[in-house]
Amino acid sequence: MPPPAHRDRQSKYTAIPMEEAEEIMTNLGKQMYHKFEVVDVDLNLLGKVAGENAISQENYPRTRVSTKDGYAVVANDGTKDKAVIGVSLAGSVYNGVLQPGQCVRISTGGVVPEGASAVVMVEHTICTKSNDEGEELEIQIKDHVSDGTNIREPGSETRKGDTIVRCGAKIGSAEFGILNAFGIKNIMVYKKPFVTVISTGNELVNPDCEEVPVGMIRDSNGPQLVALFKEYGIDAIAGGRVSDDFECIKEKLSESLKQSDVIVTSGGVSMGEKDNLKEVLLSLGMTIHFGRVMMKPGLPCTVASGQIQGDGPLPTLKIVLALPGNPASAWVCTQLFAIPLVRTLSGYVKPRHTQIRVRLAEDIKLGDRPEYVRAYLEDLGDKQCPVAHITGNQISSNIGSLVGAEVLLMLPVKRDGKEYMCNDETVKAMVL
Repeated sequence: MPPPAHRDRQSKYTAIPMEEAEEIMTNLGKQMYHKFEVVDVDLNLLGKVAGENAISQENYPRTRVSTKDGYAVVANDGTKDKAVIGVSLAGSVYNGVLQPGQCVRISTGGVVPEGASAVVMVEHTICTKSNDEGEELEIQIKDHVSDGTNIREPGSETRKGDTIVRCGAKIGSAEFGILNAFGIKNIMVYKKPFVTVISTGNELVNPDCEEVPVGMIRDSNGPQLVALFKEYGIDAIAGGRVSDDFECIKEKLSESLKQSDVIVTSGGVSMGEKDNLKEVLLSLGMTIHFGRVMMKPGLPCTVASGQIQGDGPLPTLKIVLALPGNPASAWVCTQLFAIPLVRTLSGYVKPRHTQIRVRLAEDIKLGDRPEYVRAYLEDLGDKQCPVAHITGNQISSNIGSLVGAEVLLMLPVKRDGKEYMCNDETVKAMVL
């Protein structure tokens, strides 16, 4: 780095629009190599993304079953009085053949016996004869019942050969349930990328430091960003802290790039005399795709990529997201860039956060850059859409502005004399 008197007074990187930055990130995600693995269908599968279609090997249901508690009958046999000749409960099958004038008591999910053509609900019957033990001997049907009533036919829900979980589906409780229902024992999934989080800065001390020296601060970005990734089911690891020294950063990144697919750093990307990250990235042979983004917070956000030799036989594309050191900036940039990138590599069909419309609870001043304001939501009440309250002072150093945030309000720049978004106006918001 040049001495302070000779350093650049203006960034050599043009601040690009947010839309362009998002497009660059999308293209980088498409260029990176997707990895797959076959895993058991157990609770460790939750949160992973299917890398293949899961196919049913059988019909569901496998046999005719009742959708109601009642009686299996021969519909349209001309009789309302039915002799009760047996019972078919879930897990206990009646094996006889039903004849006209007969019925079998049946529960929801019970197998419909041979000869029966309908199930009449218990609410639509009267017990007309019973024995001393209270067992039904005969019932009367109050209403007409047609063939097929309250019966699920074999394969009526899923046929053999149908896709039960599609490639690209995130495995949640519903997907996990249907895989178990069809006896699927293992499935190919996208292997999650290896993500490392590194904090840079001479001023950083360990978070458990009791007495913080003057001019030093506890490292919050490292733990915070690792926790943020884990919130989204991403297995990021803490890569520790490194000083602002050029060679120290270079050595740290060189080692981490051998193992990691994505590295997220915080600090060292602005215009300070110790901000070496961009120069380190270039010295490692990486291409900087953008070094500033027209957004607030997070103007100096930097993204670079390069073909790096790892453990495999050939170099592979690795990505470094070098984020500002201010906590709110690092957290917001991770939400906007890192989370969608890692979701893309993890197989998500829709990697970006869902966007909704919200109504503002207060006036918010607009700036010269699009701003991502942290906010929480209250219940709809009598409103058409949720009401958003900002989480206090929105300066990028205020880590407290992240606490309780449920959305990022996507505020436009001021223009045509409009300097405020006013109370009760609606804006787009990104659901976190």
